[in-house]
Amino acid sequence: MFENAKFVIDSREAFDGCVFVALKGEKTDGHLYVRQALEKGASLAVVERDVDVPKEKLYLVKDTRYFLQQMAAQKLAMYDPQIVGITGSNGKTTTKEMIHHCLGKELAFRNPGNLNTEIGLPLSILNDYHGQPYAILEMAMNKPGDISTLCRIARPHVSVLLNVGTAHRGVAGGDEQILRGKLEIVENMREDGIAIVHSDPRILEKIKEKKFLAFGFYSGDYKLVSYKYEEFSTIAHYETPEGKKKVRFSAILNLGQLVNVAAVLAVFDVLGLDVDLSKFETFIPVDGRFKVIKVDDVYAVDDTYNASLESFRIAVETLKKLGKRAYAVVGSIKEQGIYSEQTHRQLGRILEQLDGVLVYNIDHEIDAMECSKIILKSDEPKAIVEQLRNLLEPKDAVLFKASRAVGMEKVLELFLGGKKA
Repeated sequence: MFENAKFVIDSREAFDGCVFVALKGEKTDGHLYVRQALEKGASLAVVERDVDVPKEKLYLVKDTRYFLQQMAAQKLAMYDPQIVGITGSNGKTTTKEMIHHCLGKELAFRNPGNLNTEIGLPLSILNDYHGQPYAILEMAMNKPGDISTLCRIARPHVSVLLNVGTAHRGVAGGDEQILRGKLEIVENMREDGIAIVHSDPRILEKIKEKKFLAFGFYSGDYKLVSYKYEEFSTIAHYETPEGKKKVRFSAILNLGQLVNVAAVLAVFDVLGLDVDLSKFETFIPVDGRFKVIKVDDVYAVDDTYNASLESFRIAVETLKKLGKRAYAVVGSIKEQGIYSEQTHRQLGRILEQLDGVLVYNIDHEIDAMECSKIILKSDEPKAIVEQLRNLLEPKDAVLFKASRAVGMEKVLELFLGGKKA
């Protein structure tokens, strides 16, 4: 009945022949928009209750969210790909995109963008997966239980657990809850599966009984042992059970990203894939995830997609290596809840290493931050950019970073002269 169907959950995106799935959300209920979806061309609406439209246009289920998840699970079961599940506090998207880039779209599927939730993941599988032998799936978590749900949709053969940090700890309920939630990707892998995990003692202590490989910086089975920047490229050296490996990128990657390359190398070996490592050289960093752009002989770093204390530490460390002088335009780290003030005070200490800090305080959680390097606080992108243009000299580096909700990309776009990164 639903073979080759395209599914939508937003009535405004409905088109001829699609299936509209009416989901109940926090702010609205998709059942209110069934008629609108049908008028825009949807052939059918999946609903939990009767709606005032022709009955032949309705497909009644007990739970529309569960329907989506089960449909996606059935599609994966039909093709039976090798599933690589990826989670972690930072680096999920870049790691996923690296694996997909090296394997190619004929061999591998990956959930696009940030379709990594209990709704986004099944939608991406239903609409975009075409039977490739490998499925590289990013799995997001806000609270314990989220990863378990995603693993019921797509149970991994290989579970990749990157770093476990403080992102979303206000939502998750604390650092221990984050760790517990992330570990679900290891606990819910297939019985004959293998985990590839960051060599964090907190993680290793919890998975002693599981089959796993560890990766890290100078530690683990797959380890980054050195890296350097040459002009606008990065060269990194790794030690693995299969021998020493050299990887070159025609872009600047930060330390966190380079450590995660060790996990990527482990994935290839576990899957038995002989991948040409020169493919890394053509990998283009993902927008908003520490993407370095050269602007009038200044290094501008687009790290606007999200923020955490851990990703700030990595960004600052790389920024100092990159530029003659290092500056940052920063905004709030969101979803910290009761930890917000503590988080922003810690952020201030991290930023003390820089030559100057400009605070974009359109969101006022950042106002709890104290740092002697602050040059300007403003909620006006224009004021921030004008100050930057007076400050920056050739070979300097400037970081643009805040949580997604802050909208730091507006400041960056203005700095780039109205162009998107």
